[in-house]
Amino acid sequence: MLSFNNKIFYGCCLENFDKIGMCKKGFTLIEVLIGISLLLLIFVGIYGLIQLGFKMVGQSKARVTATSLANEKIELARNLSYANVGTLGGIPPGSIPETETVLFNRLNYTVKTTVIYIDDPFDGSGEADPLPFDYKRIKIKVSWEGFLGGEVSLQTDVAPQGIETTGQGGIISVLVFNASGEAVPQADVHIENTVVAPPIDAHYQTDDNGRLFLPGAPVCGSCYKITATKTGFSTDRTYAAGELIRGVPLTSPLPEKQFISVMLNKTSDASFAIDKLSIKTVQTIRYAEEKIWSDSFDDESKISEKDQVVASTTLSAVILQEQDGQYLSPGYVISSAIVPTSLVEWGRLNWTDEKPASTDIKYQLLYSSSSEWQLIPDSDLTIGGVKNSDGFFNTPIDLSDLDTTKYHSVKIKANFSTDDLSETPILSDWQITWFSSDTATPVANVAFSMRGGKILGTDESGNPVYKYQENLSTGGTGQMIISNLEWDSYRITINGAATGYDIANSSPAQPLSVNPDVSQTTILKLANHQINTLLVTVEDSGGASLAGATVRAYKTGYDKQKITSDSGQSFFSPLSATTYNLEIKLSGYEDWTGTVDISGQSEQIVVLTPP
Repeated sequence: MLSFNNKIFYGCCLENFDKIGMCKKGFTLIEVLIGISLLLLIFVGIYGLIQLGFKMVGQSKARVTATSLANEKIELARNLSYANVGTLGGIPPGSIPETETVLFNRLNYTVKTTVIYIDDPFDGSGEADPLPFDYKRIKIKVSWEGFLGGEVSLQTDVAPQGIETTGQGGIISVLVFNASGEAVPQADVHIENTVVAPPIDAHYQTDDNGRLFLPGAPVCGSCYKITATKTGFSTDRTYAAGELIRGVPLTSPLPEKQFISVMLNKTSDASFAIDKLSIKTVQTIRYAEEKIWSDSFDDESKISEKDQVVASTTLSAVILQEQDGQYLSPGYVISSAIVPTSLVEWGRLNWTDEKPASTDIKYQLLYSSSSEWQLIPDSDLTIGGVKNSDGFFNTPIDLSDLDTTKYHSVKIKANFSTDDLSETPILSDWQITWFSSDTATPVANVAFSMRGGKILGTDESGNPVYKYQENLSTGGTGQMIISNLEWDSYRITINGAATGYDIANSSPAQPLSVNPDVSQTTILKLANHQINTLLVTVEDSGGASLAGATVRAYKTGYDKQKITSDSGQSFFSPLSATTYNLEIKLSGYEDWTGTVDISGQSEQIVVLTPP
């Protein structure tokens, strides 16, 4: 902008021009900051390039040194007599240390030497070859750590003078696979044997097919301890009879996990299953018994409004109204107001109905707005893509995300319809659940025992000895994080008499399946300890938990009904040490009836089947 009156020429005052017309005005603070920022970006980039250059030069120097050390070890091995080409405590035995540390240029280099017999298939292999010791293979791995870490590997073959050696021994064949049965390449295999002379204490790695083949193993019976693992993986190994496991003698290890034997010119196979480790978080919280409102339509006391439907006392159900031999359609029924006290969280909406072909029932929730009841907006109640305005049709409906401040009381509405006026849908009962103010309060310092399902063998009394069995505690926060957990099926128990608590619900339901390389959380809801309790778990034929099932436990003088949680469980406490009747109903499944004998902390798993 040009202005003679104000002496401004594109932002420069007239008095700031020099004789040749150049503006003498200085930089603003913003311009200075932008300039500094640009310079910093340039210098940071240059510094990064310099650092990368130093790293590349350093790595190159370290790699050259490592290669030199590896070549030196190979030359030393080549200059040994063939009988001495082997590692101390290895198969074959020799005079070369398995692991050495060398300090050079302020870097520590770890030199790992592996020597194995090679059974060349040219003249037969395995038991088909009477002398499976054709030559030896030497592998040198030199590694270094730190900012410039890396490794170098070299290998060479050394043949004896003559055609073949006359060594004696058997063959150890190791296979390492994961939880899916897939080979684990480069798994670490540790072989120990204190019976033979010289004793064996050597480390090897499986090939790309998860296999390790070791000819020349000294002959002995039940004497080889073999351990398979890998960084970040679980561990599997063989066990000796009488070995102490958590202070208990392992009298009879499982056959496939015993110390292996090696016989002359025979192959001894050993298989090991390992996989990536997982994390399990266990939380203990106060059990808040799920409150329930229900109506089985024995009368109309819990109905606030209806149209073209009747509550049949004969059927104990709601059906469409009949006129002149035909059912009227559509119709609806609305429950009375459900107003929980100390509401913290809504639970589930459940119902039991029958819908013959050409009939339907859709369910909706209403709330009180000023002086009238209206539908809860779809923005607040849409479950699995189904909107409240369209009506729900699959039970149960999870209401845990429903705003309790806005919707502190509700009504249930069922909309009946039929395209065949000779048929009517039938609503037998409906329920809605909620939790009160003591929900989800952490319970600190709860001692518990956690046991895996994998068995190593038996003890002196014939009881199973489990691979994993630990006594733990949730600590001051009511939480315990268990790291480095092997894939398995686990079960958690709590001593009610010692802790004062019983497990009233486990989410997910037990047993707890832990897969490889996962992080899982188990929430245990604890109730005050009682001498006799019952925890019912309802599942389908595939083992999946069934939420929203109605569980009734009754006997003379006792009759209670509860709804299964998201983990398919219902808890009854306190009970008497006697026999109770159980009735379980869930829409889409056959009703189940049976009895259960109660003694202490009893558990009952019920499997429902479709009709």
